[in-house]
Amino acid sequence: MKKNLFFLAALGAIALTSCTNDEFIGENGPNKTQNDEGAILFGFGVQNSTRGDIVGNAAANLLGSGFYVAGTKGSEHETYASEKLVFDNYLVHYAINTAGTTESNTANWEYVGITPGTGDYTKWVKLSSLDRQTIKYWDYSEAQYDFLAFSTGSKKAVNKTTFSGAGCLESDEIGVTAMNYGDALDGGATAYTFYIPTTEGLQNTYITDVIKVAKADYGKEVKLTFKNLGSKIRLALYETVPGYSVKDVKFYTVNKADDAVDDLAGVHGTTATLISADNTYGFSTIGTAVVSFPKLGSTNSSNGNYRKASVSVTPQTPAGDPVLTQTFGDLDYKTAKEGSEDGSVKYLGRNIIEATYAGKEAAGYYQVVFPVTNSKPLTLRVDYTLVATDGSNEEIKVYGAKAVVPSTYTVWQPNYAYTYIFKITDNTNGWTSTDHTKAGLFPITFDAVVAEVKDASGEQTTVTTVATPTITTYQQGHEHASKDEYSKSTLTDKDIYVQVMDNSTVPATLVADLNGTTPTDGTARSLLYSLSDNNATEAEVMDALENRTSELATANVTGRNGLTLTKDATNIDATVTQIVNGVDDKPITQIEGVNITAGQVVKLDISGLTAATTYAYVYDYSDAAKTTKSFYQPKTVAVDDVIGDGVKYITLEKLGTIAATTTGSEAANDAYIYFSKTTTDGVNYTYSYYSVDGKEGNLPAGLLKVDKYSDLLTGNGSTTTVVAGDFVFDIYKRNTGKYAVKVIKIVA
Repeated sequence: MKKNLFFLAALGAIALTSCTNDEFIGENGPNKTQNDEGAILFGFGVQNSTRGDIVGNAAANLLGSGFYVAGTKGSEHETYASEKLVFDNYLVHYAINTAGTTESNTANWEYVGITPGTGDYTKWVKLSSLDRQTIKYWDYSEAQYDFLAFSTGSKKAVNKTTFSGAGCLESDEIGVTAMNYGDALDGGATAYTFYIPTTEGLQNTYITDVIKVAKADYGKEVKLTFKNLGSKIRLALYETVPGYSVKDVKFYTVNKADDAVDDLAGVHGTTATLISADNTYGFSTIGTAVVSFPKLGSTNSSNGNYRKASVSVTPQTPAGDPVLTQTFGDLDYKTAKEGSEDGSVKYLGRNIIEATYAGKEAAGYYQVVFPVTNSKPLTLRVDYTLVATDGSNEEIKVYGAKAVVPSTYTVWQPNYAYTYIFKITDNTNGWTSTDHTKAGLFPITFDAVVAEVKDASGEQTTVTTVATPTITTYQQGHEHASKDEYSKSTLTDKDIYVQVMDNSTVPATLVADLNGTTPTDGTARSLLYSLSDNNATEAEVMDALENRTSELATANVTGRNGLTLTKDATNIDATVTQIVNGVDDKPITQIEGVNITAGQVVKLDISGLTAATTYAYVYDYSDAAKTTKSFYQPKTVAVDDVIGDGVKYITLEKLGTIAATTTGSEAANDAYIYFSKTTTDGVNYTYSYYSVDGKEGNLPAGLLKVDKYSDLLTGNGSTTTVVAGDFVFDIYKRNTGKYAVKVIKIVA
């Protein structure tokens, strides 16, 4: 999905800190000289302001002046089986102007002597199995500490677990369970559970990842960053109708099955609205959230989710009818007139950069919603008015135009933000008359653009050090400053030379294995291809290499993007030990005083390269055997389109014969293609392609599963005709190879 705008969610940055002195307890260190030295204290760590962290009183307010913490000490190998308890679900409480009043409080946060559920702490249920909360000191005889925490914000933390009936949760409560710790977290077991009865309660629920503190960091500030459990979504529209602007957009609040009946009376207004097709839960307003840590232990340290909290939210059946609409507020029109339009009227933005958002700008136009993992399609349905920009003020009213966002793009993860942008074009499915006798403007339609913004907190979920090699090309006489082209006729004896720098090291080093082969595969490190598209970019070449329809063993590469790379093994030489055409035609034979050796430079023979052709030099720096996985890429076809080889399809009729086959407990399998099935009236069904490419964890229950090798999936070559509605797929292979690319355009 295309990434769009970033938004920072409310984020509390709380830190667990020790005293700044070097005293500690344990057999390996000096003797303590005072009773209050070496205590583990709770305070704030000021983080980089560009991360958008909230600290001090503001953070304490978001956390409702309290959070629970679990902490252990133990194995440096992080098996957790041998870890020993330090903090057993201690409540840490914030009180302004109390810093320094006790030996365990230096930053207004206190945990000693607190008893949840009593006195000033009645808002928090007691979760610890211990009798009382006592002061804790750093233990230098242990190799590491581990901490995790959560908060229920301004809501009461209670031990209720039901949403209806006797003892049910109230709107100002959140049900909680005690945090597990040590070996109880191994294998992704449940760490703790929230029972959240309102969307407002969701906004008050904060969690942390597991924070490891190694011995070298004892006595330093230990920072626990709290992340909100909610998801955020927003909606925007823009238009590209030639000769017209769009005003007076009205949104429907129901998605009527009978499109022949006009919906003007009481079912639409100026408030932007999305309509859910989920007749069971709709837009969830209550739910159970299970927090776990499936990637603990040092064996997972290379995984992007190492020590990260994993949240699974299960919606609960609400009392009464489900909430089927999500509102965003009125459109925040900002666009001024165009051409001869009335300048007093505001219109939709006319490109994606100027898209008109709904809601309040101060909130980033976002609405907080419950995370969902098994979502349904969302519908946008509107009326709007077209106004001619030629000065005539001609108006055309369009009724009932509709766009549906497939369920693929309506799955929301905790602490992520999603933007739905809809484009009104000159090919609509709305009507221009209230009797609905003929749909369409001839030409206006909707093109739904779904943009995902990752991690609304502004903190990356994973930190990846990217070390892509950089490629330098050289041709004597080449006009690098003015054009990225290489001449054949005017520089007929000036070959092109290539060198590659590995910038993963400090300082960067020159790659010396350009004449080598990759491990296990034995394929050449240096490759030269001519391209089927002379305007192809490095990114498009990279995509073709990594996502191809051709086999790895095939010399030529055909990408899923349609780009063909034809191998040229004749005009590339990785054994040269000099660059012949240097300054003043003197050869370059040394690098930093050392003679060039084979493998440090590649020569592309200009005499053999074809003018008006674009080539790509590829450095294959794969460090292991390259493998592929097959994936299917959906494609759109019109009625009576003929499909060719390498294409598979399945008809709607065949889909209708398949019962729901996924159980909700099975992982994605690339031997199958999956579809979601939605009923709108209990009788008729719609189907959506459900992409599992790159998904981890269990699939939602109820998907239709089609074996890629079954006779349900058909492909008969160039004689097969498919109709609109059939699901048609190109087959491509995801390649695990690592490549650096430089596009080289040869001109006359």
